[in-house]
Amino acid sequence: MVAVGDTALQCYEAGTGDPVMLISGWPQSALAWEKLIPLLADYRVIAVEPPALGTSQPTARYDMQSIADLFRELTQEFGLPRFHLVGHDIGCWIAYAFAAKYPDTLRSVTLIEAAIPGIAPGSAYAFTPEQAKKTWHFAFNYLPDLAEDLTRGREHVILEWIFRHRAAHPNAIPRASVDEYIRLYSRPGAFAETLKYYRAIFESGAQNRVLAASKLKLPVLAIAGALWLGEAMQGAIEPLAEDFEMLSIPDCAHFPPEEKPAELAAALRKHFGRCR
Repeated sequence: MVAVGDTALQCYEAGTGDPVMLISGWPQSALAWEKLIPLLADYRVIAVEPPALGTSQPTARYDMQSIADLFRELTQEFGLPRFHLVGHDIGCWIAYAFAAKYPDTLRSVTLIEAAIPGIAPGSAYAFTPEQAKKTWHFAFNYLPDLAEDLTRGREHVILEWIFRHRAAHPNAIPRASVDEYIRLYSRPGAFAETLKYYRAIFESGAQNRVLAASKLKLPVLAIAGALWLGEAMQGAIEPLAEDFEMLSIPDCAHFPPEEKPAELAAALRKHFGRCR
């Protein structure tokens, strides 16, 4: 647990070699990387849980620039040289903001399975038969009071639904992992605190539009599950980068680190190998 700013972030470290930072998303923890980390054992892997996610402590502000600043302080605490940054879901939001604000600290950035607030086209959030399972939670999580009132004491209902319906196969996320996520977010106030990322989404979007005026010059890899965001990730991320590559993983939905860890590790290794 590393103190930064007004909070403390839970970090897990393994391996030696060039540093790689992994940022997990909502509603998960660093456990999401459990299958991937052994496949990157020749790197110094640091898996970080963002504020209010996993066992990291809350913070006062959940807009992306404020969160990116906390991560900059974290990298200074670790004394990291230039490193590879990988973010999934909300971790992807954080990774983009960090890369745009602090590009000189990075060797590369990998953005996995998320639309960047304020940058992605409105169609990415459209309520259509094809999109409904992917987009409903943005409005639900944004509305004041409703989500916490409906889920208090019943967090397992929404979490079970998410992990059953947002993966390519119902058993893709191990039962033990689902149980751990339920335990984490059933703690009093824990689930409600995570909603603050969504309630800051318009502020984050405005910040991102300013950042996007300058394209990322470092190597950028976008990764999607072919059965979830798929090629839409290319349209969402490619305009932000001068040096861009894209991978859409077959038979995979929203959780590549758990659904397809071997394919993800191979893609990361290839990406890291071309970065100086």
